[in-house]
Amino acid sequence: MRLTGKLKRILKIFQHVLAGFIAFVLAYSISGSSIVLTGADGDYTYNLYKSDRTRTFEESLLFNNIFGNNAASVLRLVSFKSLMETDGNYDGDKNIDVTAYVNRFTMVPGDYVTAVYHLSDLLKWGQSGIDVETKEFTSEEAASFLGGATTYTHINNNNFSGGMNSYLNSQIPDNTLTFTISGNSVMDSGVHNILVSRYQTVDGKNIEDLVTNWDEYISLCTNIQETIGELTSNFKEYGQLTTYYQYQNSNVRFYVSRVINGKTQVFTNVKELSGDTVGIDILEVFKGYGKYAYYCPYELRYDTNTRIKENVFRSLVKSYSYAFPDQTKIYIAVDTENYPCSDDFTQGKANFTKYMPYRTQLYILCGIAIIAYIGIFAIIFRDARRKRADDENISNGQASSGIFYSEGVFLLGLVLVAIPIMIFIIASFAMKTSFIKMTQLETFPYYVGLSAILADIGILYVIYEFTNRIINRKLWKSSFTRVVSFGARDVIVNTTDNGNVFIRTWVPYVIFVAINLLLFEIGLAGIVIAIFMDLLIGIYLYRQNTDRDKIIHVIENIKNGDVKAKVDTRDLHADNILLADAVNSIGEGIEKAVETSMKDEKLKADLITNVSHDIKTPLTSIINYIGLIKREKIENPKVSEYVEVLDNKSLKLKQLIEDLLDASKISSGNISITLSKINFVELVNQNIGEFYEKFENARLQPIFRCNESSIQIMADPRHLWRVIENLFSNTCKYALPNTRVYMDMKRKEKEDGKRVVEFSVKNISARELDLDGDDLAERFIRGDESRTTEGSGLGLSIAKNLTLAQGGDFKIKLDGDLFKVILTFEEA
Repeated sequence: MRLTGKLKRILKIFQHVLAGFIAFVLAYSISGSSIVLTGADGDYTYNLYKSDRTRTFEESLLFNNIFGNNAASVLRLVSFKSLMETDGNYDGDKNIDVTAYVNRFTMVPGDYVTAVYHLSDLLKWGQSGIDVETKEFTSEEAASFLGGATTYTHINNNNFSGGMNSYLNSQIPDNTLTFTISGNSVMDSGVHNILVSRYQTVDGKNIEDLVTNWDEYISLCTNIQETIGELTSNFKEYGQLTTYYQYQNSNVRFYVSRVINGKTQVFTNVKELSGDTVGIDILEVFKGYGKYAYYCPYELRYDTNTRIKENVFRSLVKSYSYAFPDQTKIYIAVDTENYPCSDDFTQGKANFTKYMPYRTQLYILCGIAIIAYIGIFAIIFRDARRKRADDENISNGQASSGIFYSEGVFLLGLVLVAIPIMIFIIASFAMKTSFIKMTQLETFPYYVGLSAILADIGILYVIYEFTNRIINRKLWKSSFTRVVSFGARDVIVNTTDNGNVFIRTWVPYVIFVAINLLLFEIGLAGIVIAIFMDLLIGIYLYRQNTDRDKIIHVIENIKNGDVKAKVDTRDLHADNILLADAVNSIGEGIEKAVETSMKDEKLKADLITNVSHDIKTPLTSIINYIGLIKREKIENPKVSEYVEVLDNKSLKLKQLIEDLLDASKISSGNISITLSKINFVELVNQNIGEFYEKFENARLQPIFRCNESSIQIMADPRHLWRVIENLFSNTCKYALPNTRVYMDMKRKEKEDGKRVVEFSVKNISARELDLDGDDLAERFIRGDESRTTEGSGLGLSIAKNLTLAQGGDFKIKLDGDLFKVILTFEEA
């Protein structure tokens, strides 16, 4: 039965409403489970967990995530305050030793070359800009420009107790002295870059007055520029964080005290605690706020009622080690009793209740709507096919093509789809807010639903109109492209044939030249005719080259892997047809070879997947029954021992199967890679924190060395975490107990000028390694040839393939029993 026009219109309207409902449910689901919070570092998103439904806000993972973010920001703020404040106030006259500052995460030599500036001068220098001039010097000019003696700084006591580094020791009054050593070398002539001394040191000297040779001058200028750049950036963030964490602006309360050379320094946003605290139990004060964390390194104490673990908090403090000596006490709390201020905690609490309680029911209704939508589409499409079979006008080729060209139909549909998107973008700019925050508005799901209706009208208009034209064989006939192409084809005349190469080349050429000469003799009319004839010859040559270009294009596609590419020989001419047939034959041969190879690879992947799945099913039953047996009271100790062995071996087999499936997915390319900018140093520190207990159980001491707190690379955080996790797991299994595991991260510059980040893990193997480094990264290869350890032999293989999939480099180096893995990524 054919659909009437009225019924078809009703079905289409209902279909648009269904599209709006589906979009509304999806948008409501996103806005109900994903929230945007505005913290100290700007906007960040958080996905609510299902497990949080049964918890209060203060016990939820959301609250602890916000607490951790704020703790990191507070520690960063305190580190800036230690650089820029004296007695709780900004001090522009504070002296900054540039060499000690640049090396604040490490130690400087006993005697070193440096320049000491006032903090305000360095900040003003950064705002005004760093100027570098290129000058050419003779030996005499160089000797006159540079100083006659090098000024060295010596830290009297560079090993104060409390874990203080060179930078903190350099800040202690009367703990440094300076002395000069005359230079005796002859200055080299040449071109040098000169840093314009916009400001002088605290002693009233320029940079060149402090050194006697160009190497010292370049090194000192580098330290000055690096100090200016970092201080300028830090000062801006210092102002933002100071305002954000003021007592009246934030629910966060913090109190940090540190002892340097017997003097206590305090950083806090609680006015009552900024003065004398004798007789005040600060920890009890912070416990009274609600949720708190207390950390004291020299007391080896960590106290908190949050879910944040000590190793995580310790890693946050370690990121700013130069500001937190061992004699430090850190108190951080959130006023959960009153929530007096509006910040990311109050935003999180307000959004916490938005998590949809009826998500499952909405998804069921959405599924029903999708089925109904597809059903209506199928009914209308089937009716269009019946109309094609029943309509005599259509069978005779008399069907109307509509009022628009085919391209016009597509453009109209595209406009209807683009209208709601443009409105959304304009509204975002008008409200001066981000796209992410727009999704958090209460009206967002309703807007998405209405937009989906309008977009669905445009999309279905294109689909139904194109379907009718395809069924009626009018899509191409009613297109504007056909009108243009056929007009061009009528201009170009097919003048080629399949004659001999000599005949097709030289005979037409001779005739062409002879005719041109004769026409030129006629006069102006002959010249006009000759020009027209030359134009036709040009068209002819263009057609020949166009044919060759089609063939070359297909050859390029075959070379790039598209073995199914074919040359359409219907519009070709002369020997181009024979050439096209030969290319098509080559493509068919390659395609057969590729299909055979793909079948073999698919068979291998299917075999691994199916066998692994078939093993996992009975293995799960075995593990479950072993668990049931372990719950029984077993009197025989031998039986208990056997059950324990079965438990360990079954779990090992389960891990092996999971690793095997992961390796199969990676090798077949069945993984998704999403690259983003991440802090490699922070990710490694987090991994070390996660593995801290495993390192202790394996009697290993991890040592991570990196001169910087932040090194950015482009990688997939989830897969990179798996790579580091596999490396650390491999270390815990195979490293020699009671040894150190060294982890180094540094920047390097390659020969092509690209900057890369290199991370290495080194340990001493517990067993003799008689394999090559490349062999250890292959599947099922282990240094333990006896195969007595718990490893599957797939860990390094998975790590290597995941690293390569993210655009990195993975190398293994062996030197005797020294095992070293090197990861290399381009710096972001």
